[in-house]
This record gives sequence, structure tokens and C-alpha cells, in this order.
Amino acid sequence: MLSSFNNRVGALESEGVYIGGWGLDNLIRPRKDTSGEYITSEDRIERLTTGRVDWTAEEERRLVRKLDARVVLPCCIVYMLAYLDRSNLANVKILQAGTPDSLETSLGLEGVEFNWAVSVAYFAVTAMLIPSMLLLKKLSAKVFFPLCMVTWAVIIMTMAACSSSAGLIAARVFLGIPESGVVTCGVMYFSFWYKPRERALRIGIFYSSNSIAQAISGFLAVGINNLNGKGGLFSWQWVFIIEGAMTIVVAVPIYFLLLTFPETSSALTTRERHIAINRFGRGSTRHTDVTWDTKAFIQIMTRPSTYLFFLAYICIAIAAVAQATFLPTILHTLLEFPTQKANLYTAIVNLVAVPLYWIYPLHSDWTRQRMHHFTLPVLASIPCYAVWTYTSSHTTTHTISYISMYGMVFLGQLLLLSQPVLLSYRSATLYGAAEQAVGTAIAVAALSIASIIAPQMYPNADAPYYLPGFSATVGLLGAGVVFYLGIPVCFFLEARGRKKGTGSALPLRALADAERSQVEGVVAVKGEAAVEEVEMV
Repeated sequence: MLSSFNNRVGALESEGVYIGGWGLDNLIRPRKDTSGEYITSEDRIERLTTGRVDWTAEEERRLVRKLDARVVLPCCIVYMLAYLDRSNLANVKILQAGTPDSLETSLGLEGVEFNWAVSVAYFAVTAMLIPSMLLLKKLSAKVFFPLCMVTWAVIIMTMAACSSSAGLIAARVFLGIPESGVVTCGVMYFSFWYKPRERALRIGIFYSSNSIAQAISGFLAVGINNLNGKGGLFSWQWVFIIEGAMTIVVAVPIYFLLLTFPETSSALTTRERHIAINRFGRGSTRHTDVTWDTKAFIQIMTRPSTYLFFLAYICIAIAAVAQATFLPTILHTLLEFPTQKANLYTAIVNLVAVPLYWIYPLHSDWTRQRMHHFTLPVLASIPCYAVWTYTSSHTTTHTISYISMYGMVFLGQLLLLSQPVLLSYRSATLYGAAEQAVGTAIAVAALSIASIIAPQMYPNADAPYYLPGFSATVGLLGAGVVFYLGIPVCFFLEARGRKKGTGSALPLRALADAERSQVEGVVAVKGEAAVEEVEMV
């Protein structure tokens, strides 16, 4: 049965649509044929749909290295600063804890008001996901990202002037607007410049920025805590002022470093632009693509695969965001670590995750394997929450030491490695700028909605054991794996339905976009008129 399914998938993939599967052949290393060519789905599709290649492999490698410096590096800095400014409440919460100078005491936060202060920013983030991606394509990343940085930095600095819970919550709402497009626009921006088989590594490096930000935030909080009372300000106010000012200063070099699009970038030579444009196959994201297509939006919203990606991502994202937000608090309350030790130990966990963020997606790119590279780290993280659940339900009888319970955090961090693999798979199965904008936004909406839900996982009322949160996380991680495993079936059914309805497994919009592209040697089999046909899937 599996062999028959794989044969039918191969027939559809021969037209340029990527489906994937559950095979273990590429789990350790990619397969090659007798001539040394990779025979994975991504490689076959790339060879079938790419036009005439008139450049050397070394020229392409030099271009990719330049892109890494001008695309990935600045995006990582942007994401690091955004996450630093958005997630610093986790570290701020325990500064001067139990004294009148703490954030909760000085602002009069009661009950779950702190939890809502964390969550509320993501309502704005979720609402602005698609508009921000459309704005990126309109303005280019070179303008879009620095503009967002200056805006959110000003907002974060004004949070130092908050004197009540209402002021803090209002500021957090506005903070979500300029920060809404950081993740989605970063993933979409990569799709303009990198092949599908190059994206997991870059998205992994991009995502490692949040671990770096959490580590930096922990160290900064420890240092800035010593400024408490200086200039008549509390230490939590100094955190907002210093971190906001850092972002404004960095926005200037980011503007000069970022590139626009392959078709328009003046920072590339004519030869480099030629390679950057033509090294992609039909269905890739291009500046010349239609920015918005209502039909594409409707089609994306009616595909079952859209919702399986969303459900798989939201399950793991709730666990990841909750741990990122409350790990210092858990270490401080459940494991009884002092404030400084809790922040430092949190920083250590995040720093250890950084090289894994790079190595693991690199292996996924090398093997072109997107299924089990997601499921394995999620399954490996479950024991962390299972142990915490056990100790919280056996508070007086368990014999597990606090340091052992802290050691389980490193297992819990493994679930983070699944995120770049999921987003790489999602990005590789979207065709053209319109689909990238909508499909990526819906997938990352899971992260935003998870960021609303996650702060409610560990309310103060459940301290210090947080049994409901730990046990719920175990269930969420298991469900995320189940949802993800169903995605190839959805892709197969959707591509087969398009083939029957329109004669092409690829969406017609992708074929029409290919006709308008600047790619040499690409032959589109259907024109703009074909887009007027109604696709039912």
C-alpha cells in the first residue's frame, strides 16, 4: 500500500508539486542514483522545473554565502531584538520579587493580569500577520524591517512610564503591531532568496535568535537589576529603556545591510542577480508575482493541509512559548532557585539550544527529510513534562532531586528544533508570493495564538507545582505529532484534485506567475487566462 502511494506521489511530483512522505530512506543520509545525483523529492522537482543553468556550482556557492551575510544575518538580528523586547517580561517578573520595587507590586498587578499582559500583544500580532507580509512585498525588507524596529523600540521604551496594569496592557497591545511581521516576513523573505532545500538551515538559524535573545535577556536582567533605584527608576524600568534604545541604534546598520529582491537589488552584480533569479524553479516566490489573489486566499483556506499545519504548530508552540515565558518562574518557584540563579540557569538552557538550532535543520536540509525531523524532537521532549507532571502529582513521595528536574529542561528544549523543519516544509509547499503570504501567515498564526494561550498555562494560582500546565503539555505534544503525520495525505489529495480539475497538479496562479517572471528558459504550460478557471481545491 505504501509503495503504491509513493508511486502516485511521484507522478504528481513530476509536475513540480512537493508532497513528501513518511519513508525512512533519507533519515540518516540522502539517497543518490548510480550517477551520483540526489533522488529525493526536492531534488527531482528542482531539476525538472529549473531553467537553463549557465553558471558554475562555485558561483552559486559564492552567491549563497553573500546572501547569508546580507539576508540571514540581519534577519537574525531583527528577530533577536524583537524577541528580546517582546519576551523580557519573563525575566522582569522576578526582578526585586517580593519587594515594593517589583513589576507586579509597583504596577499593582493582581491575579492573572501579568499573564494577560504577556498574552495581549499577540492579539495584535495575529491580526496583522497577512497585512505585514503584503507590506513587506510592497516596501521590501530593506525598508520594512528597520521601520518596524524603530516603531517597536519607541513603544517598549514608553513601557517604562507605565504606572498601572492598564497602561502595561495597552502598551503591549501596540507593541504587537510592529512586531507582527518579524517571523512570517522573515520566512517569506527567505523564500525569495533560498531554494527549498536551503531553507530549513536558514530558518533554524533565524529561530535560534529567540534562544539567544532569551539568554541575553537573562544576563541583562541580572546586570540591570543592580540599577534598581538609579535615577529614581526601578530595575524593570531600566530593562525596557536599555533594550529599546539598543534596537533603535541597530536599526541603522540593518537598513544598509539588507537586500531588496533578486530582481531589483543594487547590492548584487548583474551576474549575481542573473543567478539569484534563475536558480529557482517554477512555482517559486518572486517579486514579479501577484501580491494578492483572492482566489489563492480562498483556496489556501479550503485546503485541509492548511489546518493540519496550523494544528501541529499550535500544539508545539503552546508548549514552547509557555516554557520560554515561565521557565525562570518555574525554576524560582517549583525548584526553589534564587532569582539570580533562575535567570542564569534559564540563560544556560537557551545557549545550549543555539548550536542544535543550526545543526539539526542543517541535517534536515542535507537529507531533504521533513517528516521525522519534526516528530523525533517533539517525542524526545515529552519525558521532560512527563517527569514534571509526576513530581507535581507526587509532591511528598517522589525522590527526584531539583537538579535532576532542571536537567529535564534540556530535553524539553528539543521541541524547539521541530519549528524550522515545519516552516521549511510549509514554505516549500506554497507556490508564488500570494500563496507564501497567506499560507505562511496562517501557519505562523499558530505561534501567535499559542502566545495568547501559553501564558494562561501557568497561572499564579497553580504555583508552585503547575500540575495542569505540565499534564496538558504532554497531551499537546502527542497531538502535534499525530496532526503532522497526516499532512502528506492531504497534499496528495489536494494535488490529485487539482490535476483532475485543471489538468495541472500545480496551482494555476503559480503557472501564470511563471509567465511574468524574469526567469530565462522557464516554460509555463498555462497562461494568465487559465487563472480565470475555478479551482475547487
